[in-house]
Amino acid sequence: MDLQAELDRLRERVATLGETIQDMDYQMERAMHAVALGTDDVGHAMTVLSERHNAQLGLMFDLGKLRAQIEDLENRLREQDERPLEQTSMEEWDGLVSPVEDRLDWLHLPVAGAGSDNSQRHSHDEGEPRTRGDVPRERQEQEDYLDWGKR
Repeated sequence: MDLQAELDRLRERVATLGETIQDMDYQMERAMHAVALGTDDVGHAMTVLSERHNAQLGLMFDLGKLRAQIEDLENRLREQDERPLEQTSMEEWDGLVSPVEDRLDWLHLPVAGAGSDNSQRHSHDEGEPRTRGDVPRERQEQEDYLDWGKR
């Protein structure tokens, strides 16, 4: 069964459940009016109300599940409809000729110039080696835990 037929079937089921829930609402209202007018006993009306209410809650739960399935199917159908457009867009993108110009040409000059001419280098270019030399390295000596008795 294709997705569109499944979607139509679910929508019909949702409409049927909606009508059933409305019918139960009508039956519950009739039972309440009968009690208010005194034509029906309260015990019977309460039984009808609780029975219809519980059945209605179950149907509303089913209705929520069906609506989630409908939403999922609608998303899948939309994705199927968009797939050919995405495919043609990707083929067009792949078919484009890459530009000859280099967009990183501004970076080539400093990189090429850094290795070729050392006289024009700034002192900040050598910051890391100089910093490594300036940072004092503390040698951690192994602690002697047995010297407590010597004190």
